[in-house]
Amino acid sequence: MLLNATTGTLLAGSAASVPRWSGPDPVIVQVQSIFYATLCASLLASFLAMLGKQWLIRYRQNETHGSAVDRSRVRERKLSGIEAWRFHIVMESLPLILQCALILLGFALSRYLWEVNRSVSSVVIGFTSFGLLFYILITTASIFSFDCPFQTPFSLTARFMIGLVTPYWRNSRRTIGPKQRLPKPRTLGVRGDLPLSMNAVGKGHELEASITAIACIAPTAIQFPWSITPLFIQEAEAEGDRLDAKCISRMFVMSTDADVITSIMDFIPEIIWHGRIKNVPLVRVYDILRDCFDFSGPSPAVTPKLRNVAYLSARALVHIELQRRCITQCEEHKQDSWKVLCGEHIPLSSADYDTDPDLKAVLLMVDMTLGCDHEFPWEEMQMTPPHRAWTSHVLLYRAWHEGQVSEVVMDFVESSMSLKPPSDIVITDCFFIIGLMIGVPFHVSDITVRDKRLVCFSLLASIY
Repeated sequence: MLLNATTGTLLAGSAASVPRWSGPDPVIVQVQSIFYATLCASLLASFLAMLGKQWLIRYRQNETHGSAVDRSRVRERKLSGIEAWRFHIVMESLPLILQCALILLGFALSRYLWEVNRSVSSVVIGFTSFGLLFYILITTASIFSFDCPFQTPFSLTARFMIGLVTPYWRNSRRTIGPKQRLPKPRTLGVRGDLPLSMNAVGKGHELEASITAIACIAPTAIQFPWSITPLFIQEAEAEGDRLDAKCISRMFVMSTDADVITSIMDFIPEIIWHGRIKNVPLVRVYDILRDCFDFSGPSPAVTPKLRNVAYLSARALVHIELQRRCITQCEEHKQDSWKVLCGEHIPLSSADYDTDPDLKAVLLMVDMTLGCDHEFPWEEMQMTPPHRAWTSHVLLYRAWHEGQVSEVVMDFVESSMSLKPPSDIVITDCFFIIGLMIGVPFHVSDITVRDKRLVCFSLLASIY
């Protein structure tokens, strides 16, 4: 064509044909497709990273100008939403997208350079293979060991899938394998229509299982008058108590600072531990209380520098346990964790605390709550007014739960009524205890109110 354009003539025997373009080479198409996929994955990871930064900024900013309790509840509600919507899974997917983009980039370069120059391609293939092998090794190590610090999204996913498949694998092995005869279930002698399986209970635990079954079938000793109109007209703050309880449980796990623990123990009696609160930190509070004692002597003694922590944790333990019995109509001693605490408990009030009557009184109540019988010399204890007010409030829970006024509670009422001058809050709680003793019906929400002086005259009218 060039010869014809210049001279206008063609050589003899030559054929002029225009070649048609059939598109790029298939290798180029594959490589370019992978390159564009890598680019899109990188941009998507950057986009999600910016969104994640905006989400974290929104979580950190304060949208409430109220008290510290209101701001803490808003923060706890946000954190609960982050856990419910699996925010950490979305954020962990960002490095996963970048890892996939890096693997695709290495594969595309290796494929393209293989057609251009084998030596250059071998270098890229070597480094890509080394990186992929290293990633596979650390992923495998993190799958078989949860303590391995090299955790990746693939290892977490693989461990989750293994956890799902393992029960089915064991069940299939039991189905396919030889059959084993199970021992016949034994029944209690209390009621023949309630069988108790003893397959997983050893001979040493037969008595414990029988006691547990008897406790489960025993009728409730007290009937709660839920239909009675409460004396106090107040708005229910069940959601606030639930958020405060979750915040306390989270702070127990996250913080080991002594000042933070002391503040938490001081705040626990301010919460109403109703039935919607599932996580009750009884064991954790009890462990903190035991850490405040020195067990090297003949009797446990409080470490002097940990006196405040011991006092507040003992008060929190008694408050939670007695209030849960009263409000939720359940007994903590039926639970396995509470039975372990009662079985391993060493009396903490055996040391001499005459110079600290508040600490002596609350440790006596801890021992009483955990099943130890002690005499309470209320008349000899010169307790401070705030501690006596808290004691009267907690003993009201005990009287409500037992359905009768015990000797310990009655002695406290007598000693409190003889004070000069008596505290208004303590005297009002004592009137409520006397009302329970003579059969005056109360609503359960009236028991949880700290200051009951607003209805003192109505209560006196009911008593007289």
